[in-house]
Amino acid sequence: MSKNKGQAITKNMIWKSGRGGTQICGTTFLLALGFVWTVIVCMYAAVLYYFGFNDYTFTSKYVIVVNAPDSFIAYEDLNPYEESLIFYEEWDAPFDFMKMSEFMHEHAAGLTVVFPDDFDDQIKSGSIPEVLTYYRTDTLGYKDLKDSFNDNYLDGYKAYLADIFNLSAQSDAWAVTNDGIPTNGDLSGVMLFAQAMGRSFLPILLFIVLLYAAMSNGTEAISGQKERGTFSRILLTPVSRRDIIQSFTNGVFISASIPAFIIIALALLIPVYRHASGIIPLILLTLSLSLFISALTVMISVMNDSVSSAQTAFLPVFFILVSVAVTCINGGSDPEQFYYFIPVYGQFYGLGDAFNGSPNLSGALVCSAITAALALAVIEISTKILSNEKFTTTASSEDEDKGTEPTVFSSFIDSVIGMFDVIFFPLFILSVFQILAMIPVAVVYTRDPLYSDFIAGLADVGTVGDIMRKAMEIISIFMNDSRFLALMSLSYILIIIACMYKSRGAANVGLIRKDFGKLYGKGLIVGSALMTLVFILLLITRHVTVEGFGFPSSKALLFLFSVIMWVPQGAAEEVMFRGYMIPRVKSLFKKNARAGRIAAIVISSVLFSVSHAFNGGFNIIALINIFLFAVLFALIYERTGSIALTCAAHTMWNLFQGNVFGLSVSGNDAVPSIIATNYTGSDFGPEGTLEATAVITAALVLFVVMSRRRSSSPKKS
Repeated sequence: MSKNKGQAITKNMIWKSGRGGTQICGTTFLLALGFVWTVIVCMYAAVLYYFGFNDYTFTSKYVIVVNAPDSFIAYEDLNPYEESLIFYEEWDAPFDFMKMSEFMHEHAAGLTVVFPDDFDDQIKSGSIPEVLTYYRTDTLGYKDLKDSFNDNYLDGYKAYLADIFNLSAQSDAWAVTNDGIPTNGDLSGVMLFAQAMGRSFLPILLFIVLLYAAMSNGTEAISGQKERGTFSRILLTPVSRRDIIQSFTNGVFISASIPAFIIIALALLIPVYRHASGIIPLILLTLSLSLFISALTVMISVMNDSVSSAQTAFLPVFFILVSVAVTCINGGSDPEQFYYFIPVYGQFYGLGDAFNGSPNLSGALVCSAITAALALAVIEISTKILSNEKFTTTASSEDEDKGTEPTVFSSFIDSVIGMFDVIFFPLFILSVFQILAMIPVAVVYTRDPLYSDFIAGLADVGTVGDIMRKAMEIISIFMNDSRFLALMSLSYILIIIACMYKSRGAANVGLIRKDFGKLYGKGLIVGSALMTLVFILLLITRHVTVEGFGFPSSKALLFLFSVIMWVPQGAAEEVMFRGYMIPRVKSLFKKNARAGRIAAIVISSVLFSVSHAFNGGFNIIALINIFLFAVLFALIYERTGSIALTCAAHTMWNLFQGNVFGLSVSGNDAVPSIIATNYTGSDFGPEGTLEATAVITAALVLFVVMSRRRSSSPKKS
């Protein structure tokens, strides 16, 4: 009887959705979706890196000179090499070919020449110093570059040395040693990237999956039933306190392990992570970590009387374990051996090594055993706590249903958690998906000569604001890459899907309505009309002049992808900042609907404005305009109960601004446009001008007046 009841509790924890159970299918779906997107982007980046889908890969004439002697610098000043295609670096380990490979990757160079530190002194003394050259082995072109540089440019340098140092045998001035570096294959290209992902990204992903799944399910285990007054019924059954704890722990353990193993299975589909020797350590370390986190979660659930208090108590555990994982990443790839035997540290390092095919089996066995012992100790502590706690088991079902009136503190905690969810989730998924969309293009861009100029510009970066502005500068550059636009379109679609899932359906984010098509059509007119009015005012004030029409045929693909991108981009921002945020903020003000409506409009509009704050050229006028823009769209959403109109208006606002009128969109560089214009206004674009302020304010006032007239007009009988 007791055993069957314990199994029933475990099954309920695994399969039952909603409060008191888990949402295992949904969690698995989101995790799988995110992982698949990550793998697609990373593999795309690796393919671009390996095959080098850009003309620069096979035409590089860049040369890096390490520890250049004064005589060489003087010679290069007199005889520039190929329009100064030389970079200078300093390094005290001339035989460190990995560092030379890194230099070549940073500067997209094909050859590195390394001089000894005292080269000039050795020449003067009559000795024969050794000069090293490292060249890339991607194609034969780089060997030709090495031969050409040695036979032509360095021969001229030898003649120069013979002249200034009065050398009689210039041909024997030094000995040259040549080494090839496989910079695009082997361990310095795709494999290094894959190993870095396996060592850091995959382990921390598993940590977050286990922690999130355990928190979502475990905090509902006992504290949720206490909150609803149903836990006393479990205590009335012939089940011991230890069996109750073990049953709940088993349920949390299984429900947290399943999505973790789905992640592992997906990772093993990638050949670089498919190592038979790593399977057992992966299983042992994941199971032991899952058991430990599950036991901790259930103990926290036992110690609290409501779900919100249990989640609040679990957050420090969440952040501590994630922080430990981050310290492991910062600690490098060669940790001390004893770290492999310590719980949490051992799991992180062990998982990374197992994914990369160099598992530490003894460390995995010891770490898993110690972690399992700690989990059993936590289960025992939870049993003692539950045994010592006093419960009222004679209350009537009517009293149970009534529950207890929440205290001011618990209500405050609920509001804080709710607000955190409202703010954090949209901004989190936006940043994650945008960063992932940037990876493939960033890989290609780092191999372009312009990358070196951009890196040089980072020398003046000293504040967080500078960093964010540089990041937005990168996005602005990428906006002229059709691959980035295509990936961004996909990322916006995934953002919409994530918000829909989080809100339990498209209807709950304002995407489902019978007259959706009609409203969307109105939005197309509204968005294009508003931006056209702004453009007309800019023409009147002479902040913009028309210089022509059309764009080069070479820009046709970029034009097409940018037009396509504005559709999911506008919809995604409307889903996040209107459809997702506004209802959730309003739900936090249950006792005052008017205050909730005002707070929802203000908070969503402020966050929408802040999300644009680090774009290039952002100013106070842009802040005001974007805030007013967000308020207008929030009021439209409140009036219609749908984001159909605002999705379309948002899309057309951006499309007309960029692809029709050729203007900067929120500080990002203009894309190919139908009308070629010369704009002399705000660096942020039209949205940072008083002309836009006038149009948005007029639209806002007009909407408010029309809404009041409709509300006050008598209804037809």
